[in-house]
Amino acid sequence: MGAWRRASLLCAVLAACGGEALIEVPPVTVARPAPRGAARVTPDAGVSETAEIERELLAGALGTAAPAPAVPLGVFGDGGVRPADAHAFRMAVSMKTARGNASGVKVLQLMSSLRSVARAREQIGLDPFADGEWLLAYGPRPDAPWPNVNVLKHGRAEGEVARAIGDAGMEAFDAGAGAVWSELFSVRDVLLRPQAGMLALVPSDRAGELATALKAPIDHGVKAGEMARVALAEPAKLVRFVPAGVVKAIVIVKPAADGGLDVGAEADCPGSDECKTTATELEELARRSNSLAVRFVTRNLLGSLAVRAEGKKLRATLHATPDQVEALVNLARAQLDVVPAP
Repeated sequence: MGAWRRASLLCAVLAACGGEALIEVPPVTVARPAPRGAARVTPDAGVSETAEIERELLAGALGTAAPAPAVPLGVFGDGGVRPADAHAFRMAVSMKTARGNASGVKVLQLMSSLRSVARAREQIGLDPFADGEWLLAYGPRPDAPWPNVNVLKHGRAEGEVARAIGDAGMEAFDAGAGAVWSELFSVRDVLLRPQAGMLALVPSDRAGELATALKAPIDHGVKAGEMARVALAEPAKLVRFVPAGVVKAIVIVKPAADGGLDVGAEADCPGSDECKTTATELEELARRSNSLAVRFVTRNLLGSLAVRAEGKKLRATLHATPDQVEALVNLARAQLDVVPAP
């Protein structure tokens, strides 16, 4: 299991809140995906799915994750470029809502402590997680930010941001006023300022079209009372133990009354029988994976997971208490490159 998928399993809540939750979240990276076409690494012979999950949970807790491979260049491809078009991956996060929840604040603080975010802050004059109102990422693959569009609505003065970008000496790019080549987050893409109070990091192959599309009003998609919303056309491409027939997955994170987080997910199955089988298998996998060691490391996060089939619809719910979110944050902190606290 690659580090990207491990992060998705360990930190589903974090990912949905801007980290690669089921969606690693731009601009943060836990691990970088292998280039397209690279051979897939499979578990060692004789190692069970449960044993592998436990091993990698503990490896993450001890900070022994394998080094990340090289970053592939992002290419958006031939699909529609508007936010409202159909995309294989879409993630929207309301940092404004997250700041009103104790667990959301912890997640945002973790993201702000990433060294890559600190470097970006020096170049663009703002912290996406401290200064951002909402974040929207969408595109052909769920491995943000490489091949995807990443749009940030922020509250900083436009002049301050423009001066910071100018002082960083970024090379101009022919995609409208303010467009520059950028190497933020170790990706050579194009940084746009399509609207006042907005930045967009986009693949260069469609930068001109994206600059035009992002000038229109944008509906980021997070509903009232939600902290994050993630959509995956084919979740099996990101989460290995989800059957390939399960499609159109949606994950929603909401602030809970106890200061924790409520996570809900749903997806479509080929038929009702397949849906029942998948629900049973996923609950059994969670039960087998929730060993004593895993319960200790995650403070029994998986204990609240419930998966059920409703016709051809697969649904899952999970409640993360503030203590459990803190455990996830600590697990992520052990793997990520963070700036030490002063």
